[in-house]
Order: sequence, then structure tokens, then C-alpha cells
Amino acid sequence: MKRTLIVLAGVAALIAGAYGSTYLMAQGGGAPAQPAVQQGTKIAVVNIGQVFNQYERAKAFKAELEQTLKPFKDKAKALSDETSKYEAALRQTTPPLDAVTQARYQDLITKNKRELEDMSKEISRLLGKKQEDNLVTLWKEVNMGIEAVAKAYGFQIVLGYGDPIEKELLNQFPNVNRKMQAMDLGSTVPLYIHGSVDLSPIIVQTLNKWLQPQGGVAPAGGTK
Repeated sequence: MKRTLIVLAGVAALIAGAYGSTYLMAQGGGAPAQPAVQQGTKIAVVNIGQVFNQYERAKAFKAELEQTLKPFKDKAKALSDETSKYEAALRQTTPPLDAVTQARYQDLITKNKRELEDMSKEISRLLGKKQEDNLVTLWKEVNMGIEAVAKAYGFQIVLGYGDPIEKELLNQFPNVNRKMQAMDLGSTVPLYIHGSVDLSPIIVQTLNKWLQPQGGVAPAGGTK
């Protein structure tokens, strides 16, 4: 249940001065300030995982989801702990359980597993559609931010990629293997990214600025 999301308000502009210096925020006009026109095709990248992790709307969706799931998680833990206790008792040989107790524990294990299955179906029923709607909303909002910043700063192409935001995980096996598998399947994976073309921080700041009450005009479909 890791996808959660909401709608924007306002506009901000941020740019890395001389590609790599301090980001600047443009407060007026409802759109990022336009830089000088440059020649050639400019390509930038965005770490979508970073944006989703740092965008305040996504954080709010996640908190809402966790609050909704808490009673289910508490009950699931209790059922799982109880099941583990019964399974451990059935494995014990000293002293051995009598046949009646074994049968009762087996019935309880089966009952708990069915409850967990029913709970999973109930969660899907309650949250499945909402999660889908939230993810689509967030996707649209993030792309609004990407488009606004790209147009403001003259990028004609913006490519999305996914990397852990924790630097210590970048070169660990799961992430390396994920990238290798993606390349094996024919996908393109950015192996070096200069800070001047990574728009992730600017996108995050722009989206969060749009959420502020004084942020300006909300994008289509958004609310102030």
C-alpha cells in the first residue's frame, strides 16, 4: 500500500544559478521565471522516488493510509502472533501434545489464516480504488510540476528515473541488481547525473510551494 497522494495550489520557480549553484525561488506571476533562451536540446532528469518521498501531498496521503490501516495492522499482528504460538506448540516434542489439543490448535491456525485472508480482501475493498485515484492524482500533479519547471528553464526533454534517496543504498546489491536487470530488458538507466540537470529538488520545492495558501493559482483540477 505504498502509493498515496492530493492536489496543488500556487506556483514557484526555482533554478540552479549557472547550473549547480544556489536555487532561486520566483514568487510572482504564477509560473517560474523564464531564463535566457539557450541553443540546442536540453535534457534533464527527475528522481521520481525522491519527488514522491518529499512531496507534502504524498506524505499526507501516506499518513492517511497508515491511519486507516492501523486497526487492521494491529489485528493482523495479534492473529499472526497467536498463529506462531500455536505452530510452535505443535512442533514441540517434550512434552508432546495430546491429539485433542493438536486438533484444536490446527483448527485455530486455520481460523486465523482465514481471518487474515478475509482482512486482506476487506483492505483491498476499502482502499484499492482510493489508492488508485490517489496515485493518478499525484502522477498528474508531479507531471504538472515537471512541465512547469522544464518550460521555465528551457529543458525540452525530462526523463524520469528511480534511485533510493538514502545514499548508502545506492551501491548495495538490490539497487545495483535492479539497474542491471532494467538494462538487460532494454531500458535506459542513468549511470552519471550532473547536478545541473537533476531537477528533483526543484520539482519538490515547486510542488510544495503550490500547496501553500499564498502559492498563487492552482493548476487545473487543483485546489488552493
